[in-house]
Amino acid sequence: MATNEPYKLILPFHTLETMQTRISWLVNLRWIGIISLLGIIPIAEQVLKFSLGFPQIYTLTVVFIVLNVTYFFICKYFKFVNFGQEIAFTEIQIIFDFVLISFVVHYTGGIDNPFYFIYLVHIIISGILYQGIWPYINATVAAFLLTLWSGLEYFKVVNVYSLSGSPAPLKVYLVSLAAFYILIYTATYVIKDIVSGYRMLKRVIDQKSELLEQTMLERDKMFRFTAHELKSPLTTIRSMLAVIDEVYSDSMQPELKDMVERAVRRTDQVLMMVKEMIEVTQYRYGLMEQKLDKVNFQEWIDKVVEQQQIYATNKKIALTVKKLSQSPAIYIDTVSLEKVLSNLINNAIRYSPAGAEVTILPFVKHQCFGFCVRDTGIGIAPDELPKIFEEFYRSANAREMENLGTGLGLSLVKQIVEKYNGKIFVESKIGQGSTFTVEMPYLNLQINPK
Repeated sequence: MATNEPYKLILPFHTLETMQTRISWLVNLRWIGIISLLGIIPIAEQVLKFSLGFPQIYTLTVVFIVLNVTYFFICKYFKFVNFGQEIAFTEIQIIFDFVLISFVVHYTGGIDNPFYFIYLVHIIISGILYQGIWPYINATVAAFLLTLWSGLEYFKVVNVYSLSGSPAPLKVYLVSLAAFYILIYTATYVIKDIVSGYRMLKRVIDQKSELLEQTMLERDKMFRFTAHELKSPLTTIRSMLAVIDEVYSDSMQPELKDMVERAVRRTDQVLMMVKEMIEVTQYRYGLMEQKLDKVNFQEWIDKVVEQQQIYATNKKIALTVKKLSQSPAIYIDTVSLEKVLSNLINNAIRYSPAGAEVTILPFVKHQCFGFCVRDTGIGIAPDELPKIFEEFYRSANAREMENLGTGLGLSLVKQIVEKYNGKIFVESKIGQGSTFTVEMPYLNLQINPK
């Protein structure tokens, strides 16, 4: 909002939706008031035998009902486009309620009726929603209306409805009005002070949040830049090592050949880390293009697993896939979900000792499909399970077994799964292995084939 505007309304709410929630307070509270009136009137009339304006009270109750139904439908179906409209709508409700409450108070005993403090409910809401002098203005309106009706009753300008059966003396009017003034203005001051403190704290939190968000953006920008800059020279080094290994393989001494092969493996690992760094930022900011393909689910699973078979064989790990009884044709983002499945299988192989087993169990249910990746590897400690999907986090036993790693793989997996409204679960025990389960809904992955 521009600084040259005559009045700047500052609210402790960020969205129109949250403001509408506050406005609904009035609608809900009004229903409570209406139900209370409908319940109290017969008691006062039939049991307590008060001589009050019951026909007029029934009429006011009907007016309350009609207005509240109108307010309800406006809140539900009218889309406010700015805070100004919502504030105006709220203020209209408050002023109309003050007027109707004044009539109700008059017909239910006037100043004799302690329920005239019902004004306080709207004053509290006003203090929460508004800033500046508006809460005091509403308190003054309430004070004026009660004073006006009290004066009209005392000077017999209007009929007097007394709970005690006789008109209240002047001192009762004066003391009651004084107590009302003190209470409403004190309440307005206290509420404004509390909410002002809340607003100030929220502004500080918002500023820190913006600063943190900006810092994260800068970090990710540097993240992507560094990863891209590393990718090219690493690829060159990898190619040169491959050439050396291929051309001079026969003439190299065993020790030198072993060093070259180890360098190749390490370079491949670093390249994978760089690739993960790039992919994490791309998925976080929606830079990856979504492309859905129709696939046979079992065949797709088999194809992805086959790509990891050499790695499993080299580590002497049994990699198997369970077969579905029926394999449906489904639409999925094959590129993204392949990253999910490949990453989980790769982790299962990497963190399993020789002789371990890695099993992939695809499943198809009524409302979802997915797969489990189960291994008999090192497992994850219970206290570390909630952290494994955090960026850069690696469990203690994973670091002991494999020094090189970014801790980004599972974070990337979680981002992809949640992008399609899927879920990922993990069960693990130290020394017994882990099971990662991915569930994906059909609805959010379906497209109409052309």
